Amino acid sequence: MFTFANMKTRFLIIGILLTLFCAACHTPTHEARRMVVNAKRLADTQPDSTVLIIDSLLRMPVSFSERERMDMALLQADALFSRDVSRNVSTIMDDEFIDTHAHLPIGPELEHAVTYYAKKKHYDKAARAALYSGFVQQHYNEKEAAMRSFKEAEQYGTLVADSLTVAQAQYWMGKMLLNDGMEQEALTMFEVSDKGFGNRFIYRTMTQNIMGTVYMLNGQYEEAETCLKNSLMFAEKANSSKAKQKALNNYAVLHRQRGEFELAIDKLRTMADMSEADESALFMYDLNMGKTYMVAGMMDSVAVYYSRLENSLPDSHSKKETLASAYSALSRFAEKQGDISKALYYREQYEKIVAQIFSQQQEQVIYNIQKRYDYESMQNRMNQKLIHRHHIIIAVSILAMLGLVALALSKIRLAQIRKEEAEAKTRLFHFMQQNKELQQKHETSEKVAMDYVQQLSDALNKEALVMRKLEIYLGNTGDKLCLSALNKAVFGNNDHWEALMKVFDTLYPDVRKNLTIQYPELTEMEQKDFILSYFNVSRDEEALLFNKSVHMVDKWRNGTRKKMQTKEEKQLEKH
Repeated sequence: MFTFANMKTRFLIIGILLTLFCAACHTPTHEARRMVVNAKRLADTQPDSTVLIIDSLLRMPVSFSERERMDMALLQADALFSRDVSRNVSTIMDDEFIDTHAHLPIGPELEHAVTYYAKKKHYDKAARAALYSGFVQQHYNEKEAAMRSFKEAEQYGTLVADSLTVAQAQYWMGKMLLNDGMEQEALTMFEVSDKGFGNRFIYRTMTQNIMGTVYMLNGQYEEAETCLKNSLMFAEKANSSKAKQKALNNYAVLHRQRGEFELAIDKLRTMADMSEADESALFMYDLNMGKTYMVAGMMDSVAVYYSRLENSLPDSHSKKETLASAYSALSRFAEKQGDISKALYYREQYEKIVAQIFSQQQEQVIYNIQKRYDYESMQNRMNQKLIHRHHIIIAVSILAMLGLVALALSKIRLAQIRKEEAEAKTRLFHFMQQNKELQQKHETSEKVAMDYVQQLSDALNKEALVMRKLEIYLGNTGDKLCLSALNKAVFGNNDHWEALMKVFDTLYPDVRKNLTIQYPELTEMEQKDFILSYFNVSRDEEALLFNKSVHMVDKWRNGTRKKMQTKEEKQLEKH
């Protein structure tokens, strides 16, 4: 047996084995899975980091399982659209989220996750995946796909009683219907969504606010005022200053459209006086105040607010839609003031902003198409690797199956051989036992027969001696009648022959029967002569036994030999 020379050699071998084991475990797939675990830990505290990690992992040429890819896609979407802690609202309901995320790093895996989780009957995950997928699709202007995803989110959310997901899906379906000009259908969907939000006041202030906007567009000012009052009430309960600012701004627009300029100005000043009013809110305040005074015909006041608006435009971080509205308002005001050059300038700026909005939408579409292309290309490469791997697995499996079949057949054959050997041994044992018993029986019978034959031979010799003495005594006169009478008296009714045949049948069963079948030509006396030859009975003894002459005995024996020889020659000629 091999032994190590010293402890150093042992530690060296162990170290090499551990190194090889660690190298085998440190594969790209293991490293990627470790990164997924880290991404999960960062999801609550640093969601942006989780989004970037998952996005890089999904682009890596690593063989993840389908479940792993779907879970990573959902984890990324949860992190990206997670709840905004500062406002206690999901970013999926935040209009400002789109302004800061022109390109959403969400791949097509999220769409496949909906079908995957639905098949696995994980309807809670399927509902969330469908909601996120619909939000991404409407962001890239894929209206039909987005509407289908939101309906799936509503369906799966209902199955698991996820009222928040259902209400959010209904809210977005209402917004899409509104964008398509179906105001009544949109209002119906918003009402259903508002009921679904229940005591989630931050969401209800959004639905009431957008419902008030729709009613204003339709000229239903009373219904609009009711919704805006509810929006302000829910914003107070949710303690959300941004929601309150939006409600006050829309309330001011409502008063302006109704010609209630003082109330409109009062609402705008209330919005501006809020302690948390930021730069965007103040920009919106100046814009709406100018518009209100413009409708009221108070041009001096319009000039004051639009002047402040012009000064804040270069550094404004408001939405592009708000900037476009500001440039449009300034262009109209300059045109009324007769300053055509300034009106043209602001008109050009307005058109640039609109062009930027369209360009951004086109970039979003191109970005989405590129992501889909990258995803399909990566999937094709992964599929090729999987197919190659499956071919290897199938080949190895076939070889293993063949080996198992061969092993099974050899086992079956070995079992059969062992069974046959056992049966043969059993039969041999029984045969040996039977043979031993037959041998013992044969030896006993043979001994008895030989003793009987010896006794019979002695008796015949005595009888022959008596016969000779009688012949001598009778004077050799040849009195055949006396000899015949004497022979009959000695042999009686052939008891000696019957006793002899009894012994012969015991030693050689079925010999007499087979002799008659094989040589039917033999006469009865020839058969007796053939049988006596087995006992080596001499001619003289046989002549005395049957009371015949020696010449007659020779005649029997010659006849028997000729008939047997003739039979054998005929059989040889046939063959």
